[in-house]
This record gives sequence, C-alpha cells and structure tokens, in this order.
Amino acid sequence: MKKRKFCAIIQLIFVCGFNIIALGLNAQEATILHKNVGVFIDSTENIKYLLFPDYFNNDFVGAQIFKSPEEKYELLIYLKDRETLHLEIEKEDLRKLRKSASALKNEYQKNDTINYYSIFLNDGTVLIGRILNQCGNHFMIKSASLGEVRVPAFGINEIRCLNLKEINPYDLNKNEHASRYFYAPSSIPMKKGEGYFQDIYLVFVSANYSITNHLIVGGGFTILPGVNINEQAYFVNMKAAYAWSDKLYVGGGGLFFNVGAANTNIAIGYGVITYGSLDHNATFGLGYGFESGNLMNSPVVTVCGMTRLSKRIAFMTENWMFTVTYTNETEMEISPGNIVFTDEEITETFYILSYGLRFFSHKISVDLAFINIPNTGEFFFPGIPYLDFVVRF
Repeated sequence: MKKRKFCAIIQLIFVCGFNIIALGLNAQEATILHKNVGVFIDSTENIKYLLFPDYFNNDFVGAQIFKSPEEKYELLIYLKDRETLHLEIEKEDLRKLRKSASALKNEYQKNDTINYYSIFLNDGTVLIGRILNQCGNHFMIKSASLGEVRVPAFGINEIRCLNLKEINPYDLNKNEHASRYFYAPSSIPMKKGEGYFQDIYLVFVSANYSITNHLIVGGGFTILPGVNINEQAYFVNMKAAYAWSDKLYVGGGGLFFNVGAANTNIAIGYGVITYGSLDHNATFGLGYGFESGNLMNSPVVTVCGMTRLSKRIAFMTENWMFTVTYTNETEMEISPGNIVFTDEEITETFYILSYGLRFFSHKISVDLAFINIPNTGEFFFPGIPYLDFVVRF
C-alpha cells in the first residue's frame, strides 16, 4: 500500500511539473491526440499504441502535443531526468499518430518474454513467437522457424497474444491459398472480404472475391495479343463453400464461359467435396455442362490434391475428365459411282493430367506445373509447362 501511495505521489509531481511547463508555452493549446490516450500520453499508452518507438526505453515518462495559433504543432517528450524534448510535428505525422491510437491493436505487455504473440506487419507478413525485448524502436522476436528477428515498430500493424492451443508449426505462414488448385476449386471457403487476382500464362486474368464467409463471386477474360476484343474469351463464376466438420468441406457453384472467336457459350454447374486440412487435402468434383443450350451427355469430373512440403512449398495435382461429342461427315460408296455422305456422331473422352509445385507466402503464390493430355497420343515427360501467379487482397 505504501509503495502504491509513493508511486501515485511521484506521478502527481510529474504531472504538476508538466502542467507548469505547459503554462509556459505562449498561448499554445494542448491537443487531445485521441480519446484512447487523452491529452497526456503515458509510457503504457506509448507502448500499447506504438506511438513513439524511439522512446520505448525506461526513461520515457509521458508526452503531450500542443497547437499554436499559427496552426503549428509541437511535441513535448518528458523524460525521467526532468529533461523535456521539444519537437516540431507535421500535420501528416499527427494524422498517423491518431490513426495508430484509434486503430492499432496491441496486446503486448512490456517485458513479457513468456507468452507467444502474433505480430501482423503492414506488408501482410505474420510473425509468430516470443518478444524478447525492445531495442530502441525495434522489437526483438524469437520465432521457432526463423530464430531471432529484429522488427521495426513502425512496420507493425497489430500485436496479438496467442493461446498455446492456437499455435502450430505453420502459423508463421498459414496457407491462405487452399480455396483453389491450379484452376479447379476446392470446397474450402474464404473469409468475408478476402479475394485474389490470378494471371495464367500472362494472357488469362481473373479475380475472385468472397462477399460472405461462404459465397465467392468472380470473373475473368483473356488478353490474347493480336486478337480483337470481341473475339476474346470471358467468364463469370460463383461458388458456395461450407465447412461440414474440421476436415470435411462441401460446396458447389456455376461457371459461364463465352468464347467470342467461336461464338460459343458454355455453362457448367458443379459440386465439390474436400477432405483434409488447409495443408493436406483432396477434392472430388462433379459437374454437368451446357453448350449452346444443349446438355452434355456425360459429366465433367475433377480429382485434385494438395500436400504441404514445407513452410512455403506445396505439391499439387489437378486432373480433369470430360467427353466431347461432335459430328464427323464421312463418305460411303453404296454402289459403283454412287457415293453418299453420312454424318457420324463421335464421342471422345479426354483426360487432362497435371502436377507441380506451389510457392507461396501470405499474400502471393506462384504455381509451376506440367500438363499432359494422353488422348492426343503425345504423352511425354515432364509435360507442357504451366505457370500462374496469384496476389491476395
């Protein structure tokens, strides 16, 4: 109790001293940075909102911002040796400080080296580990995967304390690309507000966006060089996906595809079921298509799989089976000199087999794979190269 009273008295002395300094500032008005911190920013608030990373040391006591009649701002930093630093602050810097005080989430407790924290950086990177200490305006983080990492405070967007049950070996870089394979979808949903941009071979671009936790909409088009815009292909799609259990996901959707050069419309309705985790899973898909209003005779079947090999690499395979029915005109000689032409309906089953690697981080992935189509009679190893890249937003 005596210790608490003593600390309270010391704090009161400091505040009174700071008020005396403030009175000495000619006609300057103390500015409230944000309601979360008030007019006086103490050392706890400084660390909680990462406001002044250059003064995270134990000498920092508090800070205030004053506004002059000329609309200029001055930052006063109060240190324990009764030294006061007078720093001019620009309006843009003030705006950033207010944003940090209002939006930043920081659950870090100073000198806590026991608990695990999830550190979200401004560039989208997520670090998992213990915070060893604060070195000036940097945090020293110890990660199981990366060892000791030095992170500047101004690059941090959020610090969240983790429960031990939430930690697994891949939390440092969670697989955020499990909703799709090379092109075919899985039934693993994306969170509301998430999306991605995909470019295949630099000529087939698309984007998908999750409008709810279960519904994804998207579309895309080709940008083939030398081809008129009305001859390019385009598509729109929609997918619904649900987590049935921890390892079972179900979904379905539709795809409308227009090939301008061939003046052909193709629509496919499908269902998919995925078993596994974000890192290791397999998906079976079944769909029926309509071509120019006619129902296809047999379904489109997809069998896909993914397994994570390391923190940033996964092996994937994506395989399609479908049939194509077309009319072939043949000639038949029924008698000498008497030839008739008949239309023969031919149905062929096609297989598209692919395998390859995905290189990924939190925001970006690059797929490098090989494709084979055995029906063509030209099955060769390793196959036709396939390349795409994806950027999440």
